[in-house]
Amino acid sequence: MITAVSGSTGLSSPQSTESQSLGQDVFLNLLVTQLKHQDPLNPMEATEFVSQLAQFSELDEMRKISSSQDSLENYLASLNNFSAVGLLGKVVEFSGNTFSHQADSPAELTFSLGADAKDVQVRIYDSQGGLVATLRESNLAAGRQSVTWNGRNDSTGSACPSGTYRFEVSAKDAAGNPIAAATVGSGIVQEVTFQNGIPYLCVGGLWVALDDIQRIGPQG
Repeated sequence: MITAVSGSTGLSSPQSTESQSLGQDVFLNLLVTQLKHQDPLNPMEATEFVSQLAQFSELDEMRKISSSQDSLENYLASLNNFSAVGLLGKVVEFSGNTFSHQADSPAELTFSLGADAKDVQVRIYDSQGGLVATLRESNLAAGRQSVTWNGRNDSTGSACPSGTYRFEVSAKDAAGNPIAAATVGSGIVQEVTFQNGIPYLCVGGLWVALDDIQRIGPQG
């Protein structure tokens, strides 16, 4: 579902050749008039004549470059918008700690460790902030890691309902020193909206900018 669209998604119309030739004709007419009415005793220097022609040519080229740049920017924005719409229904990953959970299905939680970890704990919270599960891992190498949650509440053993959850990761090295851990959020793209020409994706109720998407998975 696209809730709003702002900004141009097509190419701007190039200026007509008629308007371009009109500018050239006006310049040439002015130059001819200047030559006709110049002082015979003090005629225009050849270098001055060439300089005026060069200035006009430079301005004309700058105008053409500016017009081409505007068209290219609009074209790239159009491609970006189409790419965002194409993500509807797909699973994406982004910098964050929220994820979409489907009842009776396991959830893969991804994070990155700044160094080798001896002990790692992953705590999972529901949308109300209540702790529902704690996962423990040991001897994980630095870099990208993933753990799987079975989708059940540790206290009751029952399956947790579908919804948006968040997780936190704490890690320590062999000496007991804390290690930095960056979480990766994930979920299904439910909506796409555009604000000031920038696409935003609704993932599990959280709005994420298209530029913040790190990975795209298959259809959810």
